[in-house]
Amino acid sequence: MATVADHIVPHKGDLKLFWDERNWQGLCAPCHDIHKQSEERLGFSKEVDEKGNHIDPQHFSNKKWIPKFGKG
Repeated sequence: MATVADHIVPHKGDLKLFWDERNWQGLCAPCHDIHKQSEERLGFSKEVDEKGNHIDPQHFSNKKWIPKFGKG
């Protein structure tokens, strides 16, 4: 059961976005407090598909990793 009004796009202090009802969704408190806030803190979702691959393109496992070596 939804008990928390969540902002789909984090408002980050933008009052227009904060009060935009199209940006609201109902979540249960554990989903909001644990999962959604974790995504906002990390900058990506930890959700995976049926094969265990992270589905969020922002997740570091979906980024090209280029090792940085010392100058020279």
